[in-house]
Amino acid sequence: MSPWHCAGFLFLLTGAASGAQDIEALGSRLSEMDRGLYTCAGTSVNTQCRAYGKQLEYLGLPVLGVTLEYRSELLNRTTVLFDEPRFAQIEGSLTARFGAPEIHDEQLRSGMAGAFVNRVRVWRRDGNVAMLEQYSGKITSSALRYLTPDDYRELMRARDAERVRGTRDL
Repeated sequence: MSPWHCAGFLFLLTGAASGAQDIEALGSRLSEMDRGLYTCAGTSVNTQCRAYGKQLEYLGLPVLGVTLEYRSELLNRTTVLFDEPRFAQIEGSLTARFGAPEIHDEQLRSGMAGAFVNRVRVWRRDGNVAMLEQYSGKITSSALRYLTPDDYRELMRARDAERVRGTRDL
């Protein structure tokens, strides 16, 4: 994985957003991260860093939070959480920049909400993956993830293992 390609991928996504939160490029080193923007915790192998408490923006939209996941000192996953009603706007923005996404919709189940479709969109660019998920953790939030291809495969395998009769719990 080339950090230069990763940085280019993220640059394309953030370029039009004025005042957007800077997000570290996939493949960047934990030791080079701006600790003033994130609070980090973890082990020497896996570290998660989160940005909260500030007025955060990404793609020109307000965000609920940003999480950076480092494995062995290198960033391998970035997650940006948005309010769920922003899903269509984010999907439109990414589609305009990268073309039609792969569609990986899935059935979810969530307590009293019952069963419903979780729209999942995937773009592959410069050897990395951008994954937009309508419902992430709660029915009120959507997630935009930037992942290495290996991390994307690992995430999808774990999700497939959680399915019971084709449905996954939110």
